[in-house]
Amino acid sequence: MKTKVKKAGLLASLILTSVFASALELNGPDASFLNQVKNYGLTQENWDSGEMATASFQNAWKFTHSYTIEKSGHPSEQWKAQEKLNLKEIQVNDADGPLSLEVLLRDRLHNNAMVVLKGDNLIHEHYWNGLSPDSKTLVMSVTKSFTSMLAAIAVEEGKLDMSRQVQDYLPELKGSAFANSTVQEVSDMRSGIKVNIAPGLSWDHAMTHAQEWNGYVEGRLKGTIEYAKTVKARQYPTGQAYQYQCINTEVLGLVVEKTMGKKLPELFSEKVWSHLGVESNAVWQSDPTGYVVASGGLNITTRDLAKVGRMLLNDGKNNQGEQIIPKAFIDNLMEGNDEVRSAWKYNKESHLAPDAWYKDQFRVMNIKGRKMLAMVGIHGQSVIMDKDSGTVIATAGSYARPETPRMALMMFQEMAPAIIKAAENI
Repeated sequence: MKTKVKKAGLLASLILTSVFASALELNGPDASFLNQVKNYGLTQENWDSGEMATASFQNAWKFTHSYTIEKSGHPSEQWKAQEKLNLKEIQVNDADGPLSLEVLLRDRLHNNAMVVLKGDNLIHEHYWNGLSPDSKTLVMSVTKSFTSMLAAIAVEEGKLDMSRQVQDYLPELKGSAFANSTVQEVSDMRSGIKVNIAPGLSWDHAMTHAQEWNGYVEGRLKGTIEYAKTVKARQYPTGQAYQYQCINTEVLGLVVEKTMGKKLPELFSEKVWSHLGVESNAVWQSDPTGYVVASGGLNITTRDLAKVGRMLLNDGKNNQGEQIIPKAFIDNLMEGNDEVRSAWKYNKESHLAPDAWYKDQFRVMNIKGRKMLAMVGIHGQSVIMDKDSGTVIATAGSYARPETPRMALMMFQEMAPAIIKAAENI
C-alpha cells in the first residue's frame, strides 16, 4: 500500500512539474537581432546601460530569455474622446526657471511615451523616440508592483499568509538573511538585508549575472534562487527600515510561485492580463532557469499600462466590473500603516517626499496636496494615479542615469502635479 501511495504521489508530482514548466514557452535571446545591433555598439553586456537605453528599451526582451504573454480575446477597452491636454501650455519649473511641460518631458526627462486618462476619457497621448502605440518598452521596476498584485491574489485565494516567515515557504533560504523575515516585510522592502550594490544602481551585479540579464558570465550562480541563498548580511533589524533592494521582489515572486503552483508569467496571464482588455501582448524577461525577473523584466505598451492604472483606481475592477485585484489590497496601500511610515525615513527618497511610504511594492506620496499612488521604474517609467481626480499618467522613459533624485523631482514634484491640475480643468 505504501508503495502505491508513493508511486501515486510521484506521478502527481511529475504531472504538476510538467504543467508548471511547460505552460508557457521560454524563449532565448534573439540571435539575429543581437548580430544586427552589435554594428551600432549594442551588446548583451551593455544594452541596459544609460547610454543605450533610448535604443534598447523598446527591444529589451531580445537580449535575454523571456516569455510572451498573449493578449486574450477579451474586448479591448475603448476610451472616450475628450478635450486634450496641451503640453506646450502647461508650465512647470526646473533649475533654470519656468518652461513648458513638453520641454521638461522630451528634453530633460528623456520621456519616450505618455498616456493620460481622466476617468474613462483619454486626454493625452504622445510617442517620441521612434515609438508608436504598439511599442512595448521595458518598464523596469514598475514590474515590482505586478509581482505584488499577484501576491495579493494569492492571499485572496487563501494560499499565502503574508505574516508567515519566508523560510516557511522557501526552506532553501534557511540560513540566509531572509530566514526570519516575514513575507510582508520582504514585500515592503523591510527585510533588513545588506547586499553589495555598485554606485548608481539598485541591484547587485552578482544577481544580474545569475539571471543572465547581460548574457552568460563564466562562474556565475545559476538562477535567481541560487543568488538569494548567498544573501547573508544584515544592515538593519528585520522590519525597521525601508531599503530598496531588487532581491526582495525576486524572493516575493518565488514565494508566490511556490504557493500558487504556477510560474509568475502564467499567473499574470490568467489572473490579470487576460482580464484587462489590453491591446497588445506583454513580454516578461527571465533568467535561464525559467524564473522571470520579478523585480524589473516586464515589457508593456504605454496604453496598456494606462489600463492597469485605470483598473487600480476603479478599486481593482476592469471596465466590465470584474474584480481583478482585491479592493482591500488597494485600500491598504492607500492607508499605509505605522510600520511603513516609520521605515520610509531610512531611505534617501524621504528627502524628496517626506510624507510618503512604500508598501507592497508601491509608493504612496503626498506632494503639493496630491495623494499619488505610484508604480515606478528607475529610468522614468511609471504609472501615477490620483484617486481624487481620477487621473492616470502612464509613461515610458529612458533617462540616462537610473534612480536619481533629479529624475524623481522632475517627475513627482513637477510633471505629475501639473498634469493632475490641468486634468481637473478638463
